Amino acid sequence: MKKPYSNILVALLKGIVYRDDKQWDELAPNEADVKKYFADIYLDVIVDKSEGYAYLKQRVSEDEEEETPKLIEKRQLNFHVSLLCLLLRKHLIENDSEGESTKAYLTRDEILNLVKPFLKETTNEASQIKLMDAAIKRVTDEGFLRKMKTEEEQYEINRIIKAFVNADVVKDSLEKLKIHANQTEE
Repeated sequence: MKKPYSNILVALLKGIVYRDDKQWDELAPNEADVKKYFADIYLDVIVDKSEGYAYLKQRVSEDEEEETPKLIEKRQLNFHVSLLCLLLRKHLIENDSEGESTKAYLTRDEILNLVKPFLKETTNEASQIKLMDAAIKRVTDEGFLRKMKTEEEQYEINRIIKAFVNADVVKDSLEKLKIHANQTEE
């Protein structure tokens, strides 16, 4: 039997649901039922109404003796994807502190310029650009970036990145990555 909130269940199982998605309006009146539904399969529904997103998170058992079945597996991110996520989060922090807009945009070239100081110098720049384009695609697929429909390659940083990249670790992590890149140049 179909539930009145079946569409939001499916949308959450597929990934992040944003305020501008049509399923978002189904979430608020059914939030308690949706959370109860997913609780039965060891998932928590994380809803940030102020930022406008919702997603599923694997519940972690507090009892070390009891092993919770895992539905959502953790994914390992490569160096370029991790670096890009940190830089996007840093850009979002800076954008928020300037207070001009809640939306943050970057072009592909601006993203590449943000990343350059953290990469080893190389004679094969085309290879590095190819790796960064793959990282941009992966970060877009993960839901942290959204490609805009503009003439130039422009991306919006989705605010969901705040839930996955802690602001406190950004500066320290970027400094370590910069040192690592400089040490491995030889």
